[in-house]
Amino acid sequence: MNTESSQTTGLNSLRGDYLTEATWTIGGAFRFDHSLQVILNTLSQVGNLFPVTHVAGIMPCSWSLDWVAQRRPVSMTDYANALETYARMGLGVVLVFDNPFLPDELLEDAYIPLLVQELYNRDRVRKNAVCVASDKMAAHIRSICPKLPVYCHDNRLVAEMGKRTPALYNKLASIYDRVCLHPTDASRPAIFGALEQPDKFEVVMNDPCLRTCPVRRDHLRLLAQMRREPYNTDLMSQRSSLIARTGCQAINRSEPTQKASANLTRREAQTLHDAGFRRFIVCGSRFRNEMTLLWDILRCLQNDTPETSNKAALIATSAMAEFGKPAFTLPSGLKRFSFSNYE
Repeated sequence: MNTESSQTTGLNSLRGDYLTEATWTIGGAFRFDHSLQVILNTLSQVGNLFPVTHVAGIMPCSWSLDWVAQRRPVSMTDYANALETYARMGLGVVLVFDNPFLPDELLEDAYIPLLVQELYNRDRVRKNAVCVASDKMAAHIRSICPKLPVYCHDNRLVAEMGKRTPALYNKLASIYDRVCLHPTDASRPAIFGALEQPDKFEVVMNDPCLRTCPVRRDHLRLLAQMRREPYNTDLMSQRSSLIARTGCQAINRSEPTQKASANLTRREAQTLHDAGFRRFIVCGSRFRNEMTLLWDILRCLQNDTPETSNKAALIATSAMAEFGKPAFTLPSGLKRFSFSNYE
C-alpha cells in the first residue's frame, strides 16, 4: 500500500461508522464569512473526511428573519464577493429566505430578484439554490429564475397550521427539490420512517430550541413583525417575555435535562442515516457570534468515539489555531476607503 492510500485509510478510520455517506451544509454565510471560510478551508485539507458541499446564509431583507438583532443591509459588492469566494472553494451557496409570514405586499420586493439573479449568475459550480419558508415565495422565485433549485425551509413546517404528517412531507417533496424536516420530526420515527424519498430531505443537527417548544410559531410571528417594525420596542419586550416564560434559554446546572433541546444525539443522527437520510445541516442563524457555530461544526462533523477522540481533538485544535496566526497587515477602519490626488 502506498503512502497516500495509507494516509487516506487512516483518515477514513476517524469517521468509523459515523454518518459514512452523509453530506453537509454549513450555515453562517453572509454573516460569519471570514470565520466560516477559515474553518472550511482548514477542514478541506484533511482529505475527504468532512464532505461539506454547501454553505447556507441569510441576507437581511424583508423575506428573512433575525433571531438575535436586526442586521443592517449587506452591500451587493460584499454579497457578490462572498459568492465568488465560495465558488472558488467548490462550495454551493444556499440563499435562505426564512420568513414564513411574509405579507403579500412584500412579495414583490424589488431587492429579491437582485439577490436571486446574482446567486444564479455567479453559480460557477452549479450547486447554488434558494431555500424558502412559504409556497408563495417558492412560486415567485420560480417566476424570477426557473432554473434555480428551490428548497423548503423548516420554518415552512413550523408555520403549518395543520398536523404535520408523512403525507404532507411527501407532498412537499414533490413540489420542492429538497425539504428540511421540522427539528422535532427528526426524532420521530413515525414521521421520518414513512417518507417515500428520504434522499430528498435535509436534517438540522443543532437546532437549539426546545423539542416540545409550545411557542415556536409565536416566536416566528414576532420576529416577522419585528422585521416590519424594527424600532417597535414593545415587540422587543414581547420577545423577551416569550423566551423567559418558555425557559428555552435558561441553564440549570444542577438539573441537566438530556434531549431538552432539538439538538440531535449521535444515535438519533445515525438512526436517520440508517433510514436513508444523507443530507445534514449545521445551522448558524440562532447564534449571537460565530464561536458557537464553529464549535458545532467541529462537534457535528466529527466522530466522538473514545478510540478517535485524541485525533478529533487534534483536528479541532489545529482548525481553531488558524485564527491565532500573526497578521502582516495592521487592522484599519479605513480599509474600505480609497485615496486620490484628484479633487
